[in-house]
Amino acid sequence: MFLIIVGTGAMGNILRECAERDGAFDRIEMVEPTDKNWPEEKADLIIDFSHPKAIKDIYEYCRDAGGNIPVVIGTTGQSSEEEELIKMLTKICPVDRRTNFSRGIGALNEIAPFAMNMLEGCDIGIEEIHHNKKIDSPSGTAKTLCNILDIPYEKATSHRLGSMFGQHKIYFALEDEVLEITHTAYSKKIFAMGAIEAGKKMAGI
Repeated sequence: MFLIIVGTGAMGNILRECAERDGAFDRIEMVEPTDKNWPEEKADLIIDFSHPKAIKDIYEYCRDAGGNIPVVIGTTGQSSEEEELIKMLTKICPVDRRTNFSRGIGALNEIAPFAMNMLEGCDIGIEEIHHNKKIDSPSGTAKTLCNILDIPYEKATSHRLGSMFGQHKIYFALEDEVLEITHTAYSKKIFAMGAIEAGKKMAGI
């Protein structure tokens, strides 16, 4: 199975390490987001955790290869033009796009509405913390949680501190009591492993 990883930075290298350990891939290539020297051969899977602008080259590669390449997208902060390219990509390729591929956040997405319904009438707030190099604010994961809970993005507060991989906390406040649910990431590997599993599932492995 031929895997293309978009991005050669820290996350790209973690993805490669996890993919090599997984053993499902007999060929792994890493490309820069705007690199025009993509492999000539058609990939079996593409995973992108690089930069929103990479979608243009991903779309063009998939289109020129005839489409039908599973694509996993873990980037956030897309512009309206980049969102349109993702829509175009979904017409020719299966796409799994999430703001967070960790198993814990997947569980949190399911637990949060259940807690909200159990605590009818509660006030809800979200707090997220990421490393000081993260650009988008609030995080894509926080926005997803806001959408799931049907609350405005203004209910999410953001902090950019040190080298934190990511923490998301939801507050459900009632009279004289507060329920807090927190997810903390201690390594980027959780995102890489989740993305690889998602890609393998799309590829039928």
